Amino acid sequence: MMDTDILDMLEDIGRLSVARLNPTVTLAAETTEIRREKILRTIRGTILPRRLEFTAANGDCLAMEVNSSRVTDVFRVRSGMIPDFETTPREELATRLAELVSDIAAAPAPLELLSLQPDTALEVDDVGVTFSEIAKACGTIELPPETVVSLVPDTPAPQETDIPASAAEATAGTIASAFFDGAERFALGRAEVALDGAAISRLEGVCDVGQPMHADQDLLRQFAQDLVGWDGDAATALDHPQLIVMRPSGGKGDALAVLHDGSQFALAIHEARKLGAVVNLWKSVTGSEK
Repeated sequence: MMDTDILDMLEDIGRLSVARLNPTVTLAAETTEIRREKILRTIRGTILPRRLEFTAANGDCLAMEVNSSRVTDVFRVRSGMIPDFETTPREELATRLAELVSDIAAAPAPLELLSLQPDTALEVDDVGVTFSEIAKACGTIELPPETVVSLVPDTPAPQETDIPASAAEATAGTIASAFFDGAERFALGRAEVALDGAAISRLEGVCDVGQPMHADQDLLRQFAQDLVGWDGDAATALDHPQLIVMRPSGGKGDALAVLHDGSQFALAIHEARKLGAVVNLWKSVTGSEK
């Protein structure tokens, strides 16, 4: 590594360093390609022996030991077998490491990095695979296409229908209730509220009366009014049901998921790492595979 490279790295560290409250760092990136680039950049910038753990939003993890911009061992992978550094040919090992890096980059965002001290002392013969070898192998791996979310305007409903209005409203109203019931598997607290006057139907867990996250009637009424206003603003672009997810900026702690079906809403407070369970429940109650 040239002196100018080291100076550039130190300048980047001084410019980008920020104080943080936990040891994890979120690798913010909108695309799989940028996430992979940031993983490679992290490997390149790791000079002292470290155990790096890259964890996706759904809990998938790639854990590796890195020293002097070289990967010397792998402890955990998202899929497939852990490579054997002692018996695998070097070129094949570089290709496998590139596959692992690309695989975790394609996992659900955001991607979090945890840097720890190695479990054992580095052996003299642990030369590892260099950053350059892995980056070169990554260039031959095609990343999966990004998921694109499109907003489709509502299609006008036909003038005549065989379904009575009361039956249609009852069908829509059951979606939030089903979400409330299904969230019992992973939620710390749940609430089900009607938009008309924000009448509270059910409260469970930490959202119940007397519990630390109990929301009073005024707060829920205000939230219901906000949803009604949102419906008015987005009526031409979004239909019901809608899933609203709010997660802490660092990716750790408690998160909030709200299913709004047009007549009522159900909210669930859950651990941020259980976003996958929220999405699976959404697909289940709405019959959506997207």
